[in-house]
Amino acid sequence: MKLIKAVVVDIDGTITDSKRMIQPQGIEALRQVQQKGVAVMLSSGNVLPITFGLSIFIGLKGPVIAENGGVVSFKENVYKLNSNTLPVRAYDYLKTKVEVERLFTDRWRESEVALKRTADPKIIEEILKGWSVVIETTGFAIHIMELGHSKMNGVRKASELIGIDTKDIAAFGDSDNDVSMLQDCGVGIAVANASPAAKMAAKYVCREPHADGVIEGLRWLGLL
Repeated sequence: MKLIKAVVVDIDGTITDSKRMIQPQGIEALRQVQQKGVAVMLSSGNVLPITFGLSIFIGLKGPVIAENGGVVSFKENVYKLNSNTLPVRAYDYLKTKVEVERLFTDRWRESEVALKRTADPKIIEEILKGWSVVIETTGFAIHIMELGHSKMNGVRKASELIGIDTKDIAAFGDSDNDVSMLQDCGVGIAVANASPAAKMAAKYVCREPHADGVIEGLRWLGLL
């Protein structure tokens, strides 16, 4: 197994259960990895205040990647990689065609638009065909983003900030929005509850779901 200098871990469905409850055994494992000198980063579709707060409270010191890679934070500096100007325009058009509702957390969202899973993503994609936006779905939201917006872009910025190559990073995820980092980091690991696309993108698919899968993957990497 190649030397891994950092791990980047999705939150919802990866270190949480299906009800979005944090599983403490996963947090403890990530702390143990960090104590060995490996950088540990969170990557989420959630907004920066929530992702940053979680990172602080569970004791992680690596960069924080929020909004599917649209916003990155490290050492009290914030880097906005994408704009929500076009996604907001697309949303304004979308709501004239179908009933949709933004997430409560969108009041803090800066680089995309996130919708509740009350509408069919396929219908949303059809309505917004011709717009220069990407529709990304997770188990918890539907995201409208600029072309090129991805978690992997956030990982690239984070790797630049800590001075390592993305090929030295192991990525953990469970959903379609994790595919870019599972494919393009040095090693991609999908937990057992991952979507078909996430599993296809990963080098290793865990037998265990959620945080237990993260622990399994860290052991497979030789980090635990």
